[in-house]
Amino acid sequence: MSREPSFPNPLPVHLQSSDQPHWLSLLAAALTHTTSGISITANTDEHPVVYCNPAFERLTGYTSSEILGQSWRVLQGEHTDPDALVGIYEAIEAGKPTDLVMLNYRKDGSSFWSALNLGPIRNEENAVTHFIGVHTDVTDRVNTQRELEHRAYTDILTGLANRAQFMMELKQEAAQPESQGLFALAFIDLDGFKAINDCFGHEAGDELLRQVAQRLRGVVRNVDLAARLAGDEFVLLLRHVDSDAALELIAQRTLAAFQPAFELEAFSVTVHASVGLVRHRPGESAVQMLSRADQAMYQTKRQGKNDFTLDLTTLG
Repeated sequence: MSREPSFPNPLPVHLQSSDQPHWLSLLAAALTHTTSGISITANTDEHPVVYCNPAFERLTGYTSSEILGQSWRVLQGEHTDPDALVGIYEAIEAGKPTDLVMLNYRKDGSSFWSALNLGPIRNEENAVTHFIGVHTDVTDRVNTQRELEHRAYTDILTGLANRAQFMMELKQEAAQPESQGLFALAFIDLDGFKAINDCFGHEAGDELLRQVAQRLRGVVRNVDLAARLAGDEFVLLLRHVDSDAALELIAQRTLAAFQPAFELEAFSVTVHASVGLVRHRPGESAVQMLSRADQAMYQTKRQGKNDFTLDLTTLG
């Protein structure tokens, strides 16, 4: 018959043994009334929940009778980050505390972000018998952070990636050994955009830019990135482009996207584009590549606009 594990006396050193019942009652009240969800799991194969407080019940939607005896994995689901689970398993295996933020699921299937503080509970022999988890709902904080990140990397007018996002991804692509020479850029500048603003006003110009962005989304594939750099300048980061012929097809598709008239609020306008295209050269930096694409676009402008120029130069 196995005996119940004994634990170090939780009584503070300045209190007397006669104070222990009151002290234990106070600890129980603290667990009951804290606003953070508290769970205790046994350090066995399935790590079943052996205790949860009312705040945990409110947070997860499970009553204590439903959750006790269940594995702690009951809160995980389809979109729970595997890296977070690895972090928990590593902490359990090592018998060490850990702090992390992970996506959990309530009984009704709704998700929430939880900041988890997990710590081992040791008996008098210093063996880990249980783990205590402190769960805090940080969904609002995570959503706010994601919204701020989205705004930092998104062009507010068009919804495309902005210059910061584009440059970050371009630099990452240029630095990857497996991507050397196997991606391309298309630099797009609208022909006559200033005249639209001057004749019809900036609201019409903004609407035109939004519609251009929507058409460019239709040009790129899921692996590509469409971005607005500034004003009426757009750029396409084209991944897995292994030939100039493939790039020319993309150029033709881009120009074709500008052929139908743009329907603005009270009128329609025809606007074309000048496009400069470059394939990455092994060892070329992101800045060098963007500069070549920009120069190719201006070459198209000089040659009459509404066309594309494919830069075939190599690094010197």
